[in-house]
Amino acid sequence: MKDPHTIKLIAPSVISKLKDPRVIRMSGMLALCCVCFLSGRASAYNPQILNSLNRSRDALLTQRSHLQQAADDTRARIGELQTKLDSINSYLSDTDKAIRDVEAALARAD
Repeated sequence: MKDPHTIKLIAPSVISKLKDPRVIRMSGMLALCCVCFLSGRASAYNPQILNSLNRSRDALLTQRSHLQQAADDTRARIGELQTKLDSINSYLSDTDKAIRDVEAALARAD
């Protein structure tokens, strides 16, 4: 059996842990999850809610499809622009090399 004095020492440390903001936040989140779960279970049998959720899901799936298509189109356009940028950079590199060659020739001519 524990000494009653140690129980007194343990109790304040447990209470101080309950006042920790992380513990309070976690307890709140747990309570919110329980409420959401229980309210979802209670109303899940209402046909109007199920129909509304199905329509919402269908609308979100359609929206996702459109967004995916827009992302794919953008990726393709970026690829085209990257190819164009690579060509321009190649031309710049060739031009810089030609400028250096001309300057070197000018320096040798002096």
